[in-house]
Amino acid sequence: MKDKTNCYYCGENLIKKDIEGRIRLYCNNCSTPIYENPIPATTAVVIRDNSVLLVKRGVEPHKGEWCLPGGFMELDEEPEEACLRELKEETNLTGISPVLQGVYLSRNPFYTSVALIGYYMQGVSGDLKAGDDCTKVGYFNFDNLPEIPFKSHRKLLKDTMKNLSIFTTKRINNFGAYVITSEEHLKITEEACKAGAKIIQLRDKKKSKKELLELAIKMRKITSKTNTLLIINDHLDIALMADADGVHFGQDDLPVKIARKMTPEGFLIGKSTHSFKQAIKAEKDGADYIGIGPVYKTPTKEDYIPIGIDTAKQVIEQVKIPVIAIGGIDFNNVDKIVKIGFKNIAMVRQFQEDTKNVVIELNKLLI
Repeated sequence: MKDKTNCYYCGENLIKKDIEGRIRLYCNNCSTPIYENPIPATTAVVIRDNSVLLVKRGVEPHKGEWCLPGGFMELDEEPEEACLRELKEETNLTGISPVLQGVYLSRNPFYTSVALIGYYMQGVSGDLKAGDDCTKVGYFNFDNLPEIPFKSHRKLLKDTMKNLSIFTTKRINNFGAYVITSEEHLKITEEACKAGAKIIQLRDKKKSKKELLELAIKMRKITSKTNTLLIINDHLDIALMADADGVHFGQDDLPVKIARKMTPEGFLIGKSTHSFKQAIKAEKDGADYIGIGPVYKTPTKEDYIPIGIDTAKQVIEQVKIPVIAIGGIDFNNVDKIVKIGFKNIAMVRQFQEDTKNVVIELNKLLI
């Protein structure tokens, strides 16, 4: 939206002036400040069989990309009415019993600021068909969502999933490549997300907590665009402050049972284990998933004795929660890990060297 240049009331040129501690537009001729407000819009969340309804935009901004159905409110229209109307216009569906989920402020290149009012539809009727301002419509499984460009839509969807108890724990049974970042964290994160990674862990033993928090927030912005889970190694406080999906603890870190008391519902807690006994205990203590290893000798864990393929097989056969094989695994021996039943594998050094191709090739084997 172009900047306003003339007064609504008298037509004279506007100036910028500090009013009430903010720089606002002002008309000297009629001594009137021009207050600018967010434009109200509504958006609908429609869920069916663990899938969410999305529309492919036919107009800018973000033409050709997928988002939730919705649009701007009309004059004298209630937010709920606007949401039902927009849903009908864009998808041909009639919404049933909308439930308010929240209000989200969104920056917009055309309208500067949009106040998005989000609703969850408890039901819909009608035949799905693309309508106004969109070229396609369809349901997408939560495990395979396209990139949603609007931050407000991503936040609304995440909040709705939490409100409906559609938690991220349901998305980790088979995530394939478990990407662990090191050194070039942002580069690895971006390439992994582009390659289709479902989960990424931030691990850095050298940075200060301040540096880790700043890094975690940047990684959260990247991963949220592709609905990729973000896990923070060791630091529960940073995971919570960065709005990550979970935390991963070592054997000497905070006990799972204690951490669970401090975390919101649906928050993931992973645990590193190095023996069959530790794996069983971690599951019993309430971990959402575990890592087992090192399976083979690895320079990243020089002090640890490899558990070997037999122990790894014993763990995967007995533990019911998701298990990640880690330690000394590469494409020369990964077939042995896959053969005994692993669906989740980490290749730390390989992710550093060629993130995108390693994620793609590993997921071909696992998913």
